[in-house]
Amino acid sequence: MPSTLDKQPHCITALSIEIPAERVGQEREKIVQQYVRFAQLPGYRAGKAPRPVVEAKFKGKISEELHSNLVSAGISEAIKEHSLRVLTVAEVNDVKLEKDGPLTYSAKVVTAPEFELPNYKKLEIRAPENKIEEADIDRALEEVRTRLADFEDVTGRALAMDDFAVLDLAGRIDGQPLSEVVSQPNVARDLGGRENFWIKLGPGNFLPGFCEAIVGMEAGETREVPIELDMEFPIKDLAARRIDYTVKLREIKNQVLPEVNDEFAEKVVPGKTLAELRELVREDLTRQKTEMIEQGKRRQIIAHLNAAVEFELPQHLVRNQTQRIASEIVQENQQRGVSDDEIVKNQGEIATNSASAARERLKTAFLLVRIAEAEGIKVTPDELKERITAMAVRYRTSYDKMLKDLQENDALSGLEEEVLIAKTLAALTADATVLPLEESAPQPA
Repeated sequence: MPSTLDKQPHCITALSIEIPAERVGQEREKIVQQYVRFAQLPGYRAGKAPRPVVEAKFKGKISEELHSNLVSAGISEAIKEHSLRVLTVAEVNDVKLEKDGPLTYSAKVVTAPEFELPNYKKLEIRAPENKIEEADIDRALEEVRTRLADFEDVTGRALAMDDFAVLDLAGRIDGQPLSEVVSQPNVARDLGGRENFWIKLGPGNFLPGFCEAIVGMEAGETREVPIELDMEFPIKDLAARRIDYTVKLREIKNQVLPEVNDEFAEKVVPGKTLAELRELVREDLTRQKTEMIEQGKRRQIIAHLNAAVEFELPQHLVRNQTQRIASEIVQENQQRGVSDDEIVKNQGEIATNSASAARERLKTAFLLVRIAEAEGIKVTPDELKERITAMAVRYRTSYDKMLKDLQENDALSGLEEEVLIAKTLAALTADATVLPLEESAPQPA
């Protein structure tokens, strides 16, 4: 079957295809025979209508099916003939079929990027030692100790540093409630003021100078506290502004921390001694650090691969991925309480960051899929089933329902590719040469 191709920018390949007249005739004959065999027409028993009558009745459908079958087959054969890695068929144009002649048409397909694989074997990466010190366990237990603390009322003296204060406070800027001045709901909630607000007094807590300004207050006292913010204050709406707080001190509290002993361990994990609790904490911290180290290794491998080779990416994939990432960023900001106005104000930055992240994700995916192909790495049915099961648990549904949803949304192949990419990255990480961190090298975050 004659076909020619023209490779164009952005992973587009234009195909010119011709289906010979003889093959067109053979395909048309097969289709017509099927219609003659099963056609039901008034006045005729099924399959007994004369061929000319059937052809006249279903002329349009026969032509449509002929075109569809031959165009699809021609593209598939051209892809195989030219060894193309096709992601999708973008368009089909100029379909022409003259009586008793060949079928000709052009098609544009989106192909996977073409590139030479960089070296990916025995890559050198750096990682910290996976060692948990006794001080790490002490810090973790101190956090638990703080969560289990009791609070007792303080009477007979004024508020001092390191006390916990229970406050009613309201903030104003130029006489207006702070909530009406700032555009971010989370800022209004956190800094605008509230009743029964707990704060531990310490330098820099809440806002610069606030704790120092309320030291010496007595329970039941109300005090006006002006706070001057400098130009470097990270919230733009409040930079170089003055907030006037009306502060009423309800209570002064002292934190009473439990003693770290076997009784404390029993409260944290029933049936455990302090020594056993420390071992549990050590195991948990080791798991956390292991995952942190593995994440750092994976990031280094991805960075190495991306830096080692350059290639074009399919534009429609870049656009789709950019939109997906931008939506994720917007959703995350909304969940954090960032206002719609603030999001719109930063839409240029969001778009730039989304496009950059999209290109990196796609480039990484193409590289890892090609490495999987070169190394014969495949996803087994059990591995795919395990991933679907995990998704079903996360979304609180059954495995069968999760599988059906993936199939109906044409997402199963995409999920399989995700598993393949993760499996390939894990193989590269296991194969890498791990060197100790240099003193000047930052640890993976």
